[in-house]
Amino acid sequence: MEKHEIFAKNLETIRRINGQSVAEFAKAADIPKSTLQSIRLSGHTTLDTAIRISSALNLPLDSLVGDAQMPEKADLARYMLQTVGWFQALSGEEQERVLFHFQKILEAVEK
Repeated sequence: MEKHEIFAKNLETIRRINGQSVAEFAKAADIPKSTLQSIRLSGHTTLDTAIRISSALNLPLDSLVGDAQMPEKADLARYMLQTVGWFQALSGEEQERVLFHFQKILEAVEK
């Protein structure tokens, strides 16, 4: 995947994680909405705009253009947080049973 495609996908991932509309995300990224829409379509932009976006989002530019796994990592993190919420809702006894079975699965995998 090309760097500009990674950039576009990662911006979209961050927008989704934040639950923002395109207009809200463009404002947070300190760029015009039309610029964001163009980046979303092609991933192409100027270096100045890319730096402004990374600064506004408080993220390193290299992670925005170089981390092709960001969408998958975000999905995994979201799933893990949902699972933690599910686990915490269990009673103490149910948590102990889940932990017991999880330990048994880990032991089987290690063999």
